[in-house]
Amino acid sequence: MSSKLLKENLPYTSKKTGRFFSKSLGYIDLYIIGFCILSDKLLNVNILVYCLGTYLAFRILFISTDYSFAILISLIPNLAVMFIPISGMTVPIINVLMAVALFKVCISNFKNPVNKSFLLVIGLYIAYEWSHIFYYDIKSIILLFSWSVAILYVSFYFFYSLKTYNHKVVIIHSITGVFISIIYGVLDFYEKYGTLMTNNATIRFKGGAGDPNYFSMYIMISLFLLLYLVNRETKKLLKFIYPLVFVLFVAFGVLSLSRMFLLVISLLLMLLLIKIIFKMKKNKKILFFIISVFSILFLFSIFFIADFTSIINVLLSRFTDFIGDPSALTSNRNVLAEQYLQLLMSDTKDMIFGIGIQDYHLRSGIQLQAHNIILELLVVWGLLGFLVFMTFVATLLKYGSAKRKNIKNDFISWLPIICMGISYLSLNAMSNESFFLLLLFVIKNLQEFDSSNIYMMRNV
Repeated sequence: MSSKLLKENLPYTSKKTGRFFSKSLGYIDLYIIGFCILSDKLLNVNILVYCLGTYLAFRILFISTDYSFAILISLIPNLAVMFIPISGMTVPIINVLMAVALFKVCISNFKNPVNKSFLLVIGLYIAYEWSHIFYYDIKSIILLFSWSVAILYVSFYFFYSLKTYNHKVVIIHSITGVFISIIYGVLDFYEKYGTLMTNNATIRFKGGAGDPNYFSMYIMISLFLLLYLVNRETKKLLKFIYPLVFVLFVAFGVLSLSRMFLLVISLLLMLLLIKIIFKMKKNKKILFFIISVFSILFLFSIFFIADFTSIINVLLSRFTDFIGDPSALTSNRNVLAEQYLQLLMSDTKDMIFGIGIQDYHLRSGIQLQAHNIILELLVVWGLLGFLVFMTFVATLLKYGSAKRKNIKNDFISWLPIICMGISYLSLNAMSNESFFLLLLFVIKNLQEFDSSNIYMMRNV
């Protein structure tokens, strides 16, 4: 196979990393992001976070749309820090940056057409939510604009980046964002408690995410996205660093005391191990990675046996202490589910069309959000809206895989989206613009995980 032919067929992930940074400051932005976010904790002032928001807004205007997406992904694990208080509202800086990124995507692709059927589905999805505007007050209408911008940005960027997207760079930004979140959380923990090991089941590590459950989800997604890097790594040093990063992330995931984290990680690691054992020759790099991870965990448990046992006992107590109390075991999520189901059953129109996503928990009178993506979909958009949302997701999957017909995704590529799907069974999704960024990210992982190997095989 000629080098010219290989260059034409390999995806952007494997051939243009250098060019990706030719018009940007590259990873220097990550140092700036980390410095500003951590300075917020060390100096106890928000001015640097506001400066960071202004800086990134200008950066997005002058860098590639692909690198803009990587920057936005790096901010997600630190959403609790990245916000601006305005008139009693907290405006996430990432929402403002998505508006700037949407403007950049539209300007950069002004002369490039969008597939009509793709545009029709996106328009239908947004229009369906806008059809609930008559239920909304001024605040909810403002939130509706922000939500619409997020959908448009994710959709347009997805379509125009099919040939230019660099998954490796985005993963590195995502993992770095989690590192920053962890450091922020460590500083916060030591400031409040003087230690990371409080032995108290009510004190949970939440990093810069603001919530231990969201934080544990970001950890899980990063853990399994790391396998993408492992599967392509050729440098020996990094082959040993990746298992250390994995163990570090697992440790802080455990500190979040998330029952979901323990269950999902245990299940998926077991399935991953089984899969690799049966296909050992095809997954030698990942097998070495897993053996290294278990070796490090074994050594850690020997040298820090007391701390290891203590935190595991605290985490398990969140299961055992509430076996006879379903409400406590689910943090009252079962009660919320009952209330929202009663709300749906009480009005046939709402059951079919929903009540709209913006501030639905306040307008419903329940005051708390559903904390379950399926229930949330049914409440805010009804049965019809549920189908509209699934059509939206199916469209992203369809267009992203248009050039990968008859290709079966590796099980490993599904792990991040499985983590995300299970996590949102106990979290809020639809009203959080960051959900759609994450959704696009994990869909990209499905399409990119085995892309290099596929194109190599096709052109040999």
